[in-house]
Amino acid sequence: MRTFTLDTNCLIAIDERRPEAASVRTLADAHAAGKANVAVVAMSASEKQKDGVYIKNFQEFRERLAALDLAHLDILKPMAYWDMGFWDWCLWSGSDMVLLETQIHTILFPAVEYSWQDHCRANGLDPATSPPSREYRKWRNCKCDVQAIWSHIHGKRDVFVTSDGTKRSALISLGAKGIECPEDAISLL
Repeated sequence: MRTFTLDTNCLIAIDERRPEAASVRTLADAHAAGKANVAVVAMSASEKQKDGVYIKNFQEFRERLAALDLAHLDILKPMAYWDMGFWDWCLWSGSDMVLLETQIHTILFPAVEYSWQDHCRANGLDPATSPPSREYRKWRNCKCDVQAIWSHIHGKRDVFVTSDGTKRSALISLGAKGIECPEDAISLL
């Protein structure tokens, strides 16, 4: 059975009724029918939500999935990051996991520093800024995107489903196997 990993934009597509939502829904229906294994990444709970706020606990994320009729999908755990992940829904990382994450980050965001502290040093920012600055939110979004594909590769899954197919070959060389837009992913069912 082929495995698919939905990125956060797939959830947004359903929420905002974008054209690709029908294809995402087809993948979710295939999971329910036992024709595919489809998962979301727990790090999607750490992205800023449609209303501009961040989810405070993982139950809120589960409720969001239920509201989108996606609660039946599997959930992949990303690496643990303080103030981004949710306990019990993240993995403690070893050096091999960090190496893969660093490689993915370099491919996706070569102009953005890997750590928040390094990003602050390079851009003259105070890392202790509270509430989080607009710059932090941009950096955090990069980290969430990296963790989405990291979770897919770490989970040894088949097809990463995203509306952003850039840098596909470099990510496949790291173990992503396949990267498809929702419309093309359904042809693999």
